[in-house]
Amino acid sequence: MTTATRPIPRFWQHNTTPLRVTMIGAGGNGSEMMDGLLRLHQGLITLGGAGLHVTLIDDDEVSESNIVRQRFWPHEIGTSKAVALIHRANMLMGTGWEAMPIRYTGQRIHCDLIITAVDNLEARRKVIAANKGAFWLDMGCDKDQGQIVLGRIGDNELTDEYPCTVAHFPAMLAEQPEAVNRPSCSAADSLARQDMMINQSVACAATNLLWKTFRENQIPYNGVMIDLSTAFTQAIPFMLKAENDDDTTNH
Repeated sequence: MTTATRPIPRFWQHNTTPLRVTMIGAGGNGSEMMDGLLRLHQGLITLGGAGLHVTLIDDDEVSESNIVRQRFWPHEIGTSKAVALIHRANMLMGTGWEAMPIRYTGQRIHCDLIITAVDNLEARRKVIAANKGAFWLDMGCDKDQGQIVLGRIGDNELTDEYPCTVAHFPAMLAEQPEAVNRPSCSAADSLARQDMMINQSVACAATNLLWKTFRENQIPYNGVMIDLSTAFTQAIPFMLKAENDDDTTNH
């Protein structure tokens, strides 16, 4: 048996043009992940690459209740979340990243990596339906638990080459979409429903997995499970492959 890692996709191995990343969601996980993407961008440039080009999709605006738990500040209240985060990134780093202050409606996304930082099944299902074969980093959490999975859309079995989040949580395709989340009327109400540090912990785990993937030229594990109530963090391993399995990324 071979080691439980996966080869990096061929189209991630170039260093002459930026890796194209589209992130859907600029709330708790997404706003924290933007900091991680900035660090990844600078890290890749330091190693001689071209960094990242990020497009952020979200139709929501910053509200007073978003301050503290999400990565926004009082002067941004009333502005588009996507625009606020992308403007901040471009001002800090001189990047030309793009904001799309619209709701994702299920269109095909042309990029090298899709990141979902959303809190509902409907958006994930639309991504899955329209983007078969795309590499996908999914981030999710509740009050003080969370998970990330890096895989390929359509690899819905644990024995597939790059199992996506559906392989680990197959009920997401069968469950009924959730009701729209009740908006928080205050920052204190928001913190009562979701711990202040869960989004940062999930985003940190996602950033670390991507960094290890780019740095080591292989995907070391399939994802991460996090439980802040017990300080538990555990990698989700890939299943071992037989020696005679084909390497589908190199043929």
